[in-house]
Amino acid sequence: MEAYWIWWLAALVLVIAEMLSGTFYLIAVAFGLAVAGMVAYMGMAWSGQAAVAALLCSASVAGIYRWKQRHTKPHEQANLAYDIGQDVHVVHWADDRHVRVSYRGAEWDAELAKNAAPDSARQKWRIKEIVGSRLIIE
Repeated sequence: MEAYWIWWLAALVLVIAEMLSGTFYLIAVAFGLAVAGMVAYMGMAWSGQAAVAALLCSASVAGIYRWKQRHTKPHEQANLAYDIGQDVHVVHWADDRHVRVSYRGAEWDAELAKNAAPDSARQKWRIKEIVGSRLIIE
């Protein structure tokens, strides 16, 4: 089998794998392998093919990485935005500002927001923000 077919088949396998992952990184690598197959078809030596593949794969993966870094907002990376505004139920009070709450089937440490007044009779609170693994409630 000719070298260019091997490059193109490897690129095809990566494109199929990309369809399962959805990250675009495998498409970038497949692009480099496909171009390496093109230069192999034009008669370039094995070392040149490998160099073209390595350079294009590295450059395209780095380009996607930089693009994702510039276009992703920090709050989207945390993937916690859907928790904000949800209700929690107090399990017990540790002190005036710290409580243990039940949320999503588990107990969490929570702290009252700076503007929230302690009310031990109140059982239902709302998540204002999340800091680490601690819920800030109001």
